[in-house]
Amino acid sequence: MASPRLLLFVALAVAAPARVAAAAGPCDCDHVIDPSTPSANGADLGVSPGDSVCVAGGQREFLRLYEFVGTEEAPIEIRNCEGVVAIDNDDRGYGLTVDESAFFHITGTGDDAYEYGFTVRAARTGPDYSASGVIVAGLSTDYELDHFEVYETGFAGFNLKTEPRCDGSANLGAFVQRNSRVHHHYIHDTGGEGVYFGSTGYGGREYDCDGVPTLLYPHEHHGVWLHDLRIERTGWDGLQVGVSPMDCHVYNNTIHDVGLEGVEYQTQGIQIGGGSACEIYGNDVRRGPAMGIIILNAQDTEVYNNIFWEIGVDGIYANNNDEFPEASYRFAHNTIGLTGHNGITMFADELSGNIIANNLIVGVAEAPVAYAAGELLEQDNLSFQSPDEVGFVDAAAGDLHLLADAAPVDAAAPLPGFVIDDDLDGVARDAAPDAGALEYTEPDPGTTTGDSDSTTGDSDSTTGDSDGTTGPGTSSSGGDSDGTTAGSDGTSGTGGTSGDAGGTTDGGSDSGGGGEDGDAGCGCRVDERGASGLLLLVALGLVRRRRR
Repeated sequence: MASPRLLLFVALAVAAPARVAAAAGPCDCDHVIDPSTPSANGADLGVSPGDSVCVAGGQREFLRLYEFVGTEEAPIEIRNCEGVVAIDNDDRGYGLTVDESAFFHITGTGDDAYEYGFTVRAARTGPDYSASGVIVAGLSTDYELDHFEVYETGFAGFNLKTEPRCDGSANLGAFVQRNSRVHHHYIHDTGGEGVYFGSTGYGGREYDCDGVPTLLYPHEHHGVWLHDLRIERTGWDGLQVGVSPMDCHVYNNTIHDVGLEGVEYQTQGIQIGGGSACEIYGNDVRRGPAMGIIILNAQDTEVYNNIFWEIGVDGIYANNNDEFPEASYRFAHNTIGLTGHNGITMFADELSGNIIANNLIVGVAEAPVAYAAGELLEQDNLSFQSPDEVGFVDAAAGDLHLLADAAPVDAAAPLPGFVIDDDLDGVARDAAPDAGALEYTEPDPGTTTGDSDSTTGDSDSTTGDSDGTTGPGTSSSGGDSDGTTAGSDGTSGTGGTSGDAGGTTDGGSDSGGGGEDGDAGCGCRVDERGASGLLLLVALGLVRRRRR
């Protein structure tokens, strides 16, 4: 039997190098932000491009991050560790906010035990401003956000833009927000929009600049990927995109029960506008009092392989308002049903190259398709009075897949110049495609698309290059809301007259106290628990997996 002295020597020898590793932090990051640190400045922390930053799990009122600046080749990764970062407050303008940052990735995948490593609740509803859960502003650009749960917000779940400034630094022509990737979030029970991306003030909005009313124009967004979002029970629109004229993709989102506050012009499932040019596909939008998707003053727009079901007015509504005469609108292979007005409405008198084709339209109160378009290819749109006539697997339960003998099977045709290779589930379309968003598959429909708790389509990839081209079809894109959908910019949802939703650098960042620049501090930590705990693990022969 080995002597106690020898056993002690072996244990200490094993523990010694591990104790050094523990000094770098149990979260295995270059930098660690403790729950007691409400505000962190990346420059002050010495965060360099390519560094990792861990936010330790636990309760906190808010988290403010600023000046985290990576590079395209070496972005900064910020992740939760040791559990969930649980942000919760009733009296601030935000839960999590990021300013003056670029080339960073905040992910809630730092602890494999939890799907959403950041949970954010920011419930303030006034009187001067209402809170958004997550705000990224202050000229921030080139970022990725994934795996948060955001809920019970006074205003939007996510508010992602920088407001125009009187000095012009954030305005059209001076700043472009590039490469914004927002995916795999669960957003629910919001007072305003689920996701508020970009401004609705495309045509300019009046601001008070030193007492002088001044018309200012918002910046553009180039490179937008909003996907695999589960959005439920929003007070206003489910998802809104504005001023995104290049490389805009909205796909694989589940958006249910929107517009619950009943605010006029703020009750759409998806709103695209303000000169945007977006590709919208693979979305499942159900139960809203107005439009499933509304497209206003947009450039090239493609809407395909979507479900719009139980919609109060139109499934798809588009009105160019003669803003972009060179644009085209193409709507194909959508399943639209149980609407209070039309299935599809298009006003595009000046536009050419428009398409409304291969859609399945069921149980609408008025016309399946209504339009005033300069040039339009309209073909193979199937309409039925009732879901019972179609041949759905179980429409009453929300399953809109097709049975083998369903009328839409093989009822459509390929579209010249608008190739849609797959359906909403990723099932290949053949030379005789089915009408609507879903192809019949045998022996079973595959992925269930209905009132489930999962988003359609995509996996949990969080890579930086998610082009949005993973889905079917090839396209340029198009956009939304300006005209009749008076946007939320500057409404009670945003904090301050010209601030970014109550609380970032643009509008009174830490109103309510507690997050001043000075209290960013070091934000670092050395674990004092290392030796005794590690020695016990060695004695038990356990290995603690380091999470990344």
